[in-house]
Amino acid sequence: MAARAPVNEWLTARQVAAHFQVSERTVYRWVGIDPAMRVQRLGPDGRTVRIHRSILDRDQAAPEIPANT
Repeated sequence: MAARAPVNEWLTARQVAAHFQVSERTVYRWVGIDPAMRVQRLGPDGRTVRIHRSILDRDQAAPEIPANT
């Protein structure tokens, strides 16, 4: 029986941007304006982020993603 590869729960801004077909800058804007978004900040300055995979489920559950401001 083949073992299944573990699914990474935390995605890069690039991966989220590719899924939603938007720019990485747009993803960083969403991170800044959506307090419900599950985010991990990495590094000494906290500028690098990982976004929880659950944001991809929001794509199907809610047709609207926060608008660009």
